Amino acid sequence: MDLVIVFIILAAALVLFTTEVIAVDLTAILILAALVATGVLTAQEGVAGFSNPAPITVAAVLVLSAGLIKTGAVVRLGSRLSRLGGSGEIGQMTVVLLTVGVLSAFINNTAAVAMFIPMVVGLAKDRHISPSKLLMPMSFAGILGGLCTYIGTSTNIIVGSILEEHGYAPFRMFEFSRLGILLLAFGVVYLLVLGRKLLPARRTEDALTDDYRLRDYLTELVVRPNSRLIGKTLKQSNLSTAQDVEVLDIRRAGHRLSSILLDIKLAAGDVLIVKGNIENILRTREIEGLDIHPEVKLGDQDLKSADVGLAEGVISPRSSLVGKTLVEADFRKRFQATVLAIRRHGGQIREKLGRVVLHVGDTLLIQGRRDRLQSLKESPDFLLIMEDLPTPRYRKRKMTAAVLIFLTVIVVAALNVMPIMVAAVLGAVAMIVTRCLTIQEAYAAIDWRIIMLIAGTLSLGKALEKTGGATLIAERLIDLVGPHGPVAVLAALFLLTVLMTEMMSNSATAALLTPIALSIGHTLEADPRPFAVCVAFAASASFLSPIGYQTNTLVYGPGGYRFTDYARVGLPITLVTWLLATLLIPAFWPFEASQVP
Repeated sequence: MDLVIVFIILAAALVLFTTEVIAVDLTAILILAALVATGVLTAQEGVAGFSNPAPITVAAVLVLSAGLIKTGAVVRLGSRLSRLGGSGEIGQMTVVLLTVGVLSAFINNTAAVAMFIPMVVGLAKDRHISPSKLLMPMSFAGILGGLCTYIGTSTNIIVGSILEEHGYAPFRMFEFSRLGILLLAFGVVYLLVLGRKLLPARRTEDALTDDYRLRDYLTELVVRPNSRLIGKTLKQSNLSTAQDVEVLDIRRAGHRLSSILLDIKLAAGDVLIVKGNIENILRTREIEGLDIHPEVKLGDQDLKSADVGLAEGVISPRSSLVGKTLVEADFRKRFQATVLAIRRHGGQIREKLGRVVLHVGDTLLIQGRRDRLQSLKESPDFLLIMEDLPTPRYRKRKMTAAVLIFLTVIVVAALNVMPIMVAAVLGAVAMIVTRCLTIQEAYAAIDWRIIMLIAGTLSLGKALEKTGGATLIAERLIDLVGPHGPVAVLAALFLLTVLMTEMMSNSATAALLTPIALSIGHTLEADPRPFAVCVAFAASASFLSPIGYQTNTLVYGPGGYRFTDYARVGLPITLVTWLLATLLIPAFWPFEASQVP
């Protein structure tokens, strides 16, 4: 009976992870609760995922990465290397791919890509290169770079912790490096030679209003002498709710009014810059007694001034806005800025913005005072791009300390002086003690959704093992391809993992399939290690869609990509990665060699 329950929960989990009807971290917690409530797992077994080395190591690595970022070490390296690329597209792409690929091997690859998105967009603008030519390749390089070391991606850490939990020797810091470096080298060459030609050249406009096609939705409305709005404030007029148009600015006698918009009493002749669809603008004109100037074409300069600017903000993986609407988040009051448009999956959202539930990777066009935009740039909620703002304040005096701490962690872990988890935790503490990071910044650096996701899906993996579900799935897979030998089984497992990771989180895929990979090894009477490595590499090999890996999601909006762009550019690299991994994993991790301590 328990086995049936587990498979029902597994099926429901796959549907929820794929559709994201509810947040993936909440899905993971619901999985845990369901397994305990139905008696499949004890309470102790259910919460064991939180004490597993995987979430602890992932959290520590994120803090270490933040220490390098906050002290300016990463941006200094990136800015210096960017000068080597010259002004040409190939030169800049080479520098970006190698820089992000190498960095992603040592700091969390999602953090590395997120850090470089604003830099690469600015670089593309300066060199007159379309950002779409650089951002997707950068994401792919980050994914491949993360495969080069144990700490490069959370996927490796999850697989390694499950392997160690089953009594096998833990992965070493550079155990993935031989295959990972080969895959990274192939990826860089492919993207430079062929992938570059398959990439679209989009979003080269200088004006954000053009980019978001806002000109048809921005216009000027003039208050008539007989308008019923005269003497009322915007708050009293309730234009936003009643007419579904948003007032972005008010001008009187040709000058912007510096007061808070909602508190300004309107007078005859006032010019309102409004945003809304054409039907609502026309209705507002008739009902409220306003004149419209259809010949007026407003652009960036109409929304900018010495104090007011425009920016694009990408919702970050650890943003507190994920799962909320702008209204629920009280965006305008909280950030003192206005969202003019939202782009998702390559297209602009046309429904009322205040009702849109925000997702990771959504790109917001934001108008606000420049000092407020600077605050947004430093907020963990956004990756702010496309706006000339002052350079963030880095703790440059702590840069040397941060680099030394990070290198010490790498060396200590590589020499097996202590477990990687312990080295990473001590390094994270050292970052705080030496004031490379504040304790608040350390907490903000941790993607708690990933921590919850890992802990919850580890419990489902445990349930699959406990009820025999992992063994059953392994046997069915072996029945299908087993007669062709273990290499065929490895190839099939890789494809299954890639398919799952394109539909749901790579971390969830690793947590679910690693127990099955170990069961495959036991059933074949082979060393389970190569099958575990297969899951680690395949769960990160997400090149076919923008939803399988967070780095792909982050560059989706800023790059102006379409869903099909990922499949076109990513299919060749996916196929070659599959072939190379299938051939080389048995060479580097033989089926016969046992690594049980």
